Amino acid sequence: MPTFDYSAYNSSGKLLRGVISAESERLARKSLKEKKLLASSIKEIELASVKQKSIFSRQANFDNFDLSLLLHQQAILIQSGLPLEESLRMTIEQAETPKQRRMVESWRSEITEGRSFSEALRRSPYKIPEGGIAGVGVGEETGHLDKILMRLSDELSTSAENRKTVSRALIYPVTLVTVSIAMVSVMMVLVVPKITSVFASSNRELPWITELIIGISNFVQNFGSYLLIFAGVLFLTARIGLKNSGLRLKFHAFLLRLPGFGRWIRMADISDWARNLGVLLNSGVPVLAALRISSAVVGNLSLKSDFDRVTESMRQGVSLHKALEKNLTESGFLVHMVGSGEASSELDKMLVGVAEYYAARLNNTVEVFVKLINHRLILLMGAKTLESVARIMVPIMDMNKTI
Repeated sequence: MPTFDYSAYNSSGKLLRGVISAESERLARKSLKEKKLLASSIKEIELASVKQKSIFSRQANFDNFDLSLLLHQQAILIQSGLPLEESLRMTIEQAETPKQRRMVESWRSEITEGRSFSEALRRSPYKIPEGGIAGVGVGEETGHLDKILMRLSDELSTSAENRKTVSRALIYPVTLVTVSIAMVSVMMVLVVPKITSVFASSNRELPWITELIIGISNFVQNFGSYLLIFAGVLFLTARIGLKNSGLRLKFHAFLLRLPGFGRWIRMADISDWARNLGVLLNSGVPVLAALRISSAVVGNLSLKSDFDRVTESMRQGVSLHKALEKNLTESGFLVHMVGSGEASSELDKMLVGVAEYYAARLNNTVEVFVKLINHRLILLMGAKTLESVARIMVPIMDMNKTI
């Protein structure tokens, strides 16, 4: 009889791991359900798989927009009455990109071997959010897979849109500053040295700002290569340092304290957490297990540790809104709405509403920022560039007048 490694949540939300024997993965999952355990992962123990698995193997990332589209297609096809394997075959034929095709082919391959859809997602070569896998597992057990897939599709799409919103706010300013620095560097290396020789032959006293520009130009020419090397070493040191969990946690806490940007991160992560938790609770996942899974979708490690403490407080018998009030002191709206949801016994719907509120607020805030910063940066960078050129050209024009 096949043997399976499993991890599952009990009714208290504690993650348990063990081994179970069953004729198939489906029966193993059923056996766990009878023991009131929510299966998170079930893998058949195969001797050959140990040899085949490389220590360098890792799951590649997959765009959430693409994943949302694929799950949406599956939901529609399943609603139309097609068996899962057949719907996957049709999706492979209609895949828009090779990456999408490989993703769905990996799912179908696992299912043809007798595994469940949730396990197929877990074993995929592309990384799938843990909350999504848990939701699919619940959908399979309850017979509402199509509805769960549709909800997960909406959740992934909104989460990806939140990340895109934050990125959009940073791309233009960073690009503009980078181009401006490049233009000034070219001027310092190529233009200013040629003009400097004209000033040197005139033996005239120059304005202090012109002297400063010439000094910066000389410094860049003499030490520019060392600056580039130093910047490269600094970047690599930061990359290596952030692999340390303690330093990465401190860095993420620092990001939350940044004016503006920290608020955007907080709003995006709270929106993802609330939406994920609302979907899982609506799907019938026990609250502590849903909380643990939802914490995994939070990208900022400092905020994730806050949500982990919320889960631990609830394990000790504290209500959710009290746990949030204690551990997320800067999220008053979330605390208030969760309290209202608990009082009305509609916590899942309230959480989805909270997620939509934070997503809309994030989008509006970023749009206002982009409109303001774009015009001001263009004016500022243009003015500084013109000022630098003027500081160089005015002495030359004065020299021409005296000749």
